[in-house]
Amino acid sequence: MHAPADTNTRAYLDVAKAWEVDEILRARCSERRAWWIAGIGVFLAICGVLAVVLLTPLKTVEPFVVRVDRNTGATDIVTQLDERTVTFNEAIDKYFLARYLHYCEDYSWATAYTDWQACSMLSEKSIAAAQFAAINPKNSKSPTAVYGNHGRVWVSVESIAFLNNHGMAQVRFMRHELNSEDDTPADSEWLATVVYRYLNPPVDERSRLINPVGFQVTEFRIDPVVVPTAPVADSSTRGAK
Repeated sequence: MHAPADTNTRAYLDVAKAWEVDEILRARCSERRAWWIAGIGVFLAICGVLAVVLLTPLKTVEPFVVRVDRNTGATDIVTQLDERTVTFNEAIDKYFLARYLHYCEDYSWATAYTDWQACSMLSEKSIAAAQFAAINPKNSKSPTAVYGNHGRVWVSVESIAFLNNHGMAQVRFMRHELNSEDDTPADSEWLATVVYRYLNPPVDERSRLINPVGFQVTEFRIDPVVVPTAPVADSSTRGAK
């Protein structure tokens, strides 16, 4: 007498149980899908971080200081901010650039000829010829004619900045002039633009003592930082090209 009711109850319970099982399976499937998506997201995030880390060395910033003269507005690159990155090659370049300025721009009666010899050993033939023409005693504007036995000219290098990676530099220096031993030095500021290269070292011992690495200037030009208002007889344009 109660069989139909029991049958209906059992059928209802079976349907409810099946529905509950389906919901549990659906929830588990959804959970697995969510974990897969989360795992892929974490993997992509790690890949992105690694890519940034690996690409960072390829992107570098090289800060430098640009100095502006208040009187003329002339600008020049002073130096890189991080001096700890100066390499051995840069140190050698700076040394020979400074020595070149001293050999070619200093003047003393006792050392004029030896300085020119050293200057010519560090110069291309055309530059050496221009330097010789500038110091030739027959030239009325040569240092010998202007300063004679008692005058003197010497330079002090203030900074050396490399304009590119292909042997071009800018040297800022002070030029000090004495017309006689009793005079007060006349100071002026100059910028030298130098293009240079390295050739095979010289074979003779005497030349190697001055230029052991084959340093050679191919272009040399100097300009005053402040242009004088009146012409001054000097040898400041020696070697200009």
